[in-house]
Amino acid sequence: PYTFRSGGPGSGLHVTRDGGRTWQRLGTSDGMPPGELGRIGLAIAPSNPDIVYALVEAKANVILKSTNGGLSFRTVCDDENVAPRPFYYADIFVDPKDPNRVYNLHSLITVSTDGGRSFDTLAGWNVHPDHHALWINPDNPHHLINGNDGGISISHDQGRSWRFVRTLPLAQFYHLTHDMETPYNVYGGLQDNGSWRGPSDVWENGGIRNHHWQELCFGDGFGTVPDPTNPDVGYAMSQQGNIVRWNFKTGERKDVKPIGPEGTDLRFSWNAAIA
Repeated sequence: PYTFRSGGPGSGLHVTRDGGRTWQRLGTSDGMPPGELGRIGLAIAPSNPDIVYALVEAKANVILKSTNGGLSFRTVCDDENVAPRPFYYADIFVDPKDPNRVYNLHSLITVSTDGGRSFDTLAGWNVHPDHHALWINPDNPHHLINGNDGGISISHDQGRSWRFVRTLPLAQFYHLTHDMETPYNVYGGLQDNGSWRGPSDVWENGGIRNHHWQELCFGDGFGTVPDPTNPDVGYAMSQQGNIVRWNFKTGERKDVKPIGPEGTDLRFSWNAAIA
């Protein structure tokens, strides 16, 4: 698409004072950013429910803090990196014992220890990126469970080190296809985990295992199409029209994304079609 717009006139933060019978939309006089708003993530401090944080998508993304139970807010962080891609990431969490320790989930996990004023990287590329869930043990805040685009990771030292859980068979396929070999092979693109080829059957004890699968392309795996006359060669697409030609025998992966006329950029959907 030419443009992408997140948020709009219907987005906002609302507060009720009568158990949900009526709601008041907060405005700039209550501390909200001016203009149209987008996604808003909320986090209430379990140890002090008067403290509420809001990660707000706006023309200038901000983290707001309330000390009166969400009746009014003030901006505590307006760093340009505080909300990368807020249309996709909008989750923040407060330590159950420390109201000043705030976790911000996006491509990385960042953490604030000063009530949201500044953030440092807690989990970088040592943990699979794109973080969408976090559980903090209410009795032991050093114990964290993180859900991300690769699966589940666990920390017992407040995020200084992580263990990836390898016993859960987690994957999300965008597309599937097959070739005409005997036994035939299955091809598919995994959300944020590349494109793969694996056998439909194996003539050995133990059945199909992880080592029988081979990654053909990286990124967000979308359509994966083998050559109908030679299944050792094929094409795999990742996000925004990136196409790789792979050769199963030689291991070659070559970028063959089409380019437009000079001075023209071709536009591709996130999950473009390929045949």
